[in-house]
Amino acid sequence: MKREKSKLLVLFLFVCSVACAFSTASAGIVAYWRFDDAGDADIEQWGAVAAGNRLPDSDGQTVWRKAAHDHSGSGNHLTTWEYDDTWGGGVGWAGFNWSADVASATVPQTGASNALSIQNAGGWPAAMTWSEQSLPSGTNIETFTPAAFTIEASFKADSLGGYQTIVGRDDRDVAAINGDLASLYFQVMPGNEVAFKFADGDGYWHEVVSDPGAVTTGQWYDMVGVSDGSTMSLYLDNVLLEELDLTLSGSTNTAMALGTASGGDWESGTWSLGRGLYGGGHGDRWIGYIDEVRLSDTALNPSEFLQVPEPATMLILGLGSLMLRKRRKS
Repeated sequence: MKREKSKLLVLFLFVCSVACAFSTASAGIVAYWRFDDAGDADIEQWGAVAAGNRLPDSDGQTVWRKAAHDHSGSGNHLTTWEYDDTWGGGVGWAGFNWSADVASATVPQTGASNALSIQNAGGWPAAMTWSEQSLPSGTNIETFTPAAFTIEASFKADSLGGYQTIVGRDDRDVAAINGDLASLYFQVMPGNEVAFKFADGDGYWHEVVSDPGAVTTGQWYDMVGVSDGSTMSLYLDNVLLEELDLTLSGSTNTAMALGTASGGDWESGTWSLGRGLYGGGHGDRWIGYIDEVRLSDTALNPSEFLQVPEPATMLILGLGSLMLRKRRKS
């Protein structure tokens, strides 16, 4: 009996060590938009955070209104473009509403409650960072050029066709292959392929694209793009779809590019949700839902993805099952 208890104690200590390792790995998160922001006074001064209500907008990026909190602690909060011509009412056209339609009630990796996502309001949705106003206290993702990084997002499309960007990064003249390209796209393409694309510091363009028909409307998906500086990987629902060997390109700097261009309604380095940028113009609008968007300045292992149960949790469940079996035998 004592020997069995000792074995269980060893297993418990191992679980604790895994949990500590997970906590250390989480340090690389530089932006995390969950949209479950009820109680945030900076957001709720414009209205309650609740399903069906509108996210605060920036009146076409003329006034700062916080619309989504950055749960990484870095302070890279989001605003949205413009819900309508007057804040007081009307039909949404370039903004978002909160929705109770979510991929799952809890986030598998963290166990956090997941009650809200965002859905486009109108045909020109746009959410974006605005560091000059949000004043990040940690890593400013508008200026960083990570050598390794991970992008994660959950999404559900209401309609598909054409290019539709879930997460993008504004820029121009950063890709030698085509100066109209922005620095990053995390998107669905015309054949319902999912794609992860970016320009690097040497101007090389890298992309991994799934087979056609990877996604359809009316279904939640979890997409992850990872670059460790040598290999670029694309995952959908925790399944590896495509990989690319970046070293074969000949680039000497595979870190994410950051240009110096700007336009009347965008600046280099701005991160966007629900739209992309091409040729200096807003486009590639996302029609549907977006949730649990996370950006890390490290190349995460699949076991660390948001939509994968945290290893310690699985071990604790296993430990509980083992103890139950032991009790039944005794």
